[in-house]
Amino acid sequence: MTPYELRFEIFKQAYNIVSDKFAAEMEQALRYNEDLSVVHQKIDYPNYPSYREVEQIAEKINTFVSEAKA
Repeated sequence: MTPYELRFEIFKQAYNIVSDKFAAEMEQALRYNEDLSVVHQKIDYPNYPSYREVEQIAEKINTFVSEAKA
């Protein structure tokens, strides 16, 4: 695997992490808001993850992989 392929794999993993987190938060918001009566306050829906969020997770993964002790 070339360094470019490794970087792309790390980016894909980071995207999957933030995408899964978004999906879980959206599901929670949908269920919560669906079950509310008129008296309760609805919760806000999550924002879709930005490129910067994916990049931050990718940097964490890269740091972990790069600094792994054998």
